[in-house]
Formats: sequence, C-alpha cells, structure tokens
Amino acid sequence: MGDIPMGIGLLGQPNIIIKRKFRWKIEITTPRGVIPAWYVKTAARPQLEMEELELNYLNAVTWMAGKGKWQPMSISYIDVTDNLMEPLWSWIATVYDLMTPAVLWQSEPAGYMATADLRMYDGCGNVLERWELQNVWPHSINFGELDYAASEEMNIELNLRYSGVIYKGICGPQPTKNCIGCG
Repeated sequence: MGDIPMGIGLLGQPNIIIKRKFRWKIEITTPRGVIPAWYVKTAARPQLEMEELELNYLNAVTWMAGKGKWQPMSISYIDVTDNLMEPLWSWIATVYDLMTPAVLWQSEPAGYMATADLRMYDGCGNVLERWELQNVWPHSINFGELDYAASEEMNIELNLRYSGVIYKGICGPQPTKNCIGCG
C-alpha cells in the first residue's frame, strides 16, 4: 500500500480564500422600491433541483438529467419600525393586500416581480460571487411568533419563489485580482 498524504492540502495556502457564511448581502429591488440589505438576518444561496429522467430498455434502466427547478429561498428580516422598510410592506401588499383582504386585490406579475442581488465577500470587502435572482415574489410570509417569555427581536420570514438565476463567480477558472487576498 502506498503512502497516503496527510494534512489539509491547499486549504492553508495564502492564495486560497475560504468563503464564509457571514460575509454577504442581499438587496431586493421591487416595483415599490429597494428593500435595504442591512435588516436581513438570514438568507441562503439558490438551490437547484434536477428532475431525473428514467430510461427503460430491455432488461436495464438508466437515468439522465431532466428539467431543472429552482427551489424557494428563505430570507429573514429583523422587523423594525423604520420607514426604509416600507418597500417590503408595499411589495407584500401588491401580492396580497393586508389592509383590505376582503377585496382580495392583487396586481399583475409586472406589479410584484422583483430582482434579488446576493453578493458574497472576502474579508476585505471584495465580491467573490454574485447571484442575480429574476422574477422574484414572496411565495409565503411568516410575520413571527409572539411570546411573553422571550426577549429576542421579531422577524419577518419570506419564502421567495423565482424563475431564473444568473451566477457570476469572480474566482472561477480565470480569477480576477479579488481572488488573491487583501494585498
């Protein structure tokens, strides 16, 4: 049996940037205005699920990739009484009017479709990757649980549905100067 190399390999090298969970911002541009990034508590990168196509022939079965489907993405906002959060409430009201629910007013898709811009950063503030989500709308909204025994902040949780994604990896096969650290 040959020698098995030990250690962490390239992970400790100065030209390797490890993407961190806490270095990101997401901003949503809606027809009602921009929802600011600084009240976002949690989010996620997009998730793609591929359907599988089963092919049967004689006594064998094989599979291949079928249609791709973007999964809903969760985003959680800290609920604040700041006028800068008005675009969030206005955007929700274009999908379902909370003020007059008996009317069940809903705008056409052009009135509520938004664009989300998710960016991940290195420790110096350089963009490492960018995700642009297209035709975004709130699929479900959770205004939060109330509890007399709790002291944490209130959150508004949205499940976002979207139909398209454009990904730009800054540190791909041809890295830019942003991929060599803060030097």
